[in-house]
Amino acid sequence: MPKIGPVAFEVSDTWKYALLGGLASIPFTTLGYLETGSELSLSPVLFGGLLAGYLAQRNTGTSSGVGFRAGLVGGLPVLLVLADVLAATSGLAGPTWFVAVGIALALGFVAVVAALVFGLSGLVGVIGGRIGGWLAGSGGRRHPPAIST
Repeated sequence: MPKIGPVAFEVSDTWKYALLGGLASIPFTTLGYLETGSELSLSPVLFGGLLAGYLAQRNTGTSSGVGFRAGLVGGLPVLLVLADVLAATSGLAGPTWFVAVGIALALGFVAVVAALVFGLSGLVGVIGGRIGGWLAGSGGRRHPPAIST
């Protein structure tokens, strides 16, 4: 059990597999965005959710909730897109009121886009997680592994 300061915490199996799938998808999502400079593809998030769902179903007997969490983690490269939008606001010029309104609108836009993209990323992760859970359940063992004491 890892300790941070005086508090000890334990990461659930769901989060372990979600982090594994989500973190595995981040480099591919980021690379796709950096290559195009304007498009963020969530197909790596689908495969990250599939991996997380497969592993969770195979090792714990359930893949419930793992896909959404993997999708949220895998959607983190959207922060690069949002940073580009905020960087573009530094080019605003004109009267003070105009710059202030432009920055406020950009911040509102960033908040709405972040909510939409993270929601969509979570949904894509859910789809991948269900497919991965189905693949794990369609062959091989169907029960969680026995635990020896």
